[in-house]
Amino acid sequence: MTSPAAASIVLLVHYYPPINSSGAKRMEALSKYAARWGRRVTVVATRKSSADGVFTESVPDGVDLIEIDALGRVRPSERPVEVDVDARSTSPGLAGRIKTFVQDLLGQVPDPRLPFGLAFASPWLDERVKTALRSADVVVGTTPPWPPLLAAVICRGRFGLPAVLDYRDPLSNCHEMRGGPIAKALELILDRWLLKRADAVVAISEPMSDYYRTLYPTVHTVMNGYDPERLDQAKAAAASREPVESRPLVIRYLGIITPGRIPNALLAALQRLHDEGVDLATRFRFEYYGEWQGMVEHLDARHPDLKPIFSFHPFVPYAQALNLIVTADHVLFCENQVPPLPGRESSASGILTTKLFEYVASGRPVLADIAPDTTAGSFIVRSSPAHFVSTDPDAHYRHLNSAEFRGAAAVEPTPFVQTLSREAQSRAYVDLLDRIVSGPKPPRPS
Repeated sequence: MTSPAAASIVLLVHYYPPINSSGAKRMEALSKYAARWGRRVTVVATRKSSADGVFTESVPDGVDLIEIDALGRVRPSERPVEVDVDARSTSPGLAGRIKTFVQDLLGQVPDPRLPFGLAFASPWLDERVKTALRSADVVVGTTPPWPPLLAAVICRGRFGLPAVLDYRDPLSNCHEMRGGPIAKALELILDRWLLKRADAVVAISEPMSDYYRTLYPTVHTVMNGYDPERLDQAKAAAASREPVESRPLVIRYLGIITPGRIPNALLAALQRLHDEGVDLATRFRFEYYGEWQGMVEHLDARHPDLKPIFSFHPFVPYAQALNLIVTADHVLFCENQVPPLPGRESSASGILTTKLFEYVASGRPVLADIAPDTTAGSFIVRSSPAHFVSTDPDAHYRHLNSAEFRGAAAVEPTPFVQTLSREAQSRAYVDLLDRIVSGPKPPRPS
C-alpha cells in the first residue's frame, strides 16, 4: 500500500490540551484523527502556566506533545493552582490597563508568545523538536495568537517544509480585536508578510476564506465542528430531565461574553414579559458558564429586573460543558450584536465558533439571538426547523410564549449536521495536507 504523502505532520500551536479552551479543539481534533489514521503527529506548543487556564483535558492517543519555553527548550507546562473564579477581582488592574493601552495602539503585533515563534530560528531549539521537524512532511501553524504562524514560516526556511497557515480567527481586520488605524495597518502588513511565505492557507469559513483570497491566491476552507464521540458520551451519561411542566425551563450559554454577544432582542422580550406582570422565575432559568462579566454589567445597567432569573458560573471542563449542553432545555446562541466597523464585515460574518457546531449536534433546541442571514444564523436554520433564529424582540416574545418553546422537544440530527463533525472536517484537512505535500506548490503573491 502506498504511504500517504503527509505521513508525518507537525502542528505548531498555543491552545492545546491539557489546557481547557474551546480554541484548542480544532488542532486537538486534527491531531487525534490524523494519528488514528496512521499519521505520525507531533504537536509543538507553548509552555503554559496558571495564567492560561485550567488543565483538565487529555492529549489524544498517539500524539507526541512537546511543550517549549521562550528559548526553545522542552519544558512541560506548570500545573496551575486552583483558583476561586468567583473571588477574583474584575478590576483590570495596572497590568490590564497597560495591556489595553498597547492593544489600542499596536493591536496584536506585540504578542507575549512572540518568543515561541522566534525560538524556531534559535540554535538552542531543542533537539527533540528539530528531529520531529527534520522528519516531517508538512508543518501547520495556527492562529490565534499569531506567533505559531511565524514559527511555521521559519520552519519552512530552516527545515525545507511546506508551511500551512491556519486561521481560526483572522489576524488582520478582525472585528473582535482592539486597535485603531495604526494597529490595523500594522496587522495587515504583518499578515501580508506571513502569507508571502506560506505554501497554503486554510480558514474556518467561506467569508473568512473570501477575505484571505484578497491577500493570497488560493485559500482552503476547513470548518471547525463538533466531536461526535464526546457528544455521544455526554448524551449516554446524561441523567433524564425532569418534566418541564413542573419547573422553570433551563436555558444555558457557554463561552465568553463580548459586547457583540449580548442577546438584546431576547432581553427586550423578557423585559416585556416582566413589565406585563409575568412571574419570570417560575418560567425561566438562564445559566451562564464561562467569562460572563460583560453580561452581568449589561443586566445591572439595562435590565436589573431580570437579574433574579440569571445565574453565573465559571468555566467547566470540556466533558462537563457537553453535559450541560445536552441536559439543557434550550441552548442560547448570540453573535454579532455590535455592527462591525467598515472593512471588518467579513470577519464578523466569518466567525463560526466551536459552540455553534456543538449546539446544533446536541439534540437540544437552539435559541439564537442572531440574524438568520448571517453565516452562523444560516447554519442553525439549515440544521433544523426546530431551532429559533431571530433578532426581532417581538418574534422572541412570541417564541417564549409558544407551546413549542415550553415543550423543549429533542431535535433530531439532519444529514447537514452530520457533515459538520470534527471527524469529517479533519478528513478533509488531512486530504488537503496530502495534496499540498504531493502536488505543486501554490503560487505566492508578488
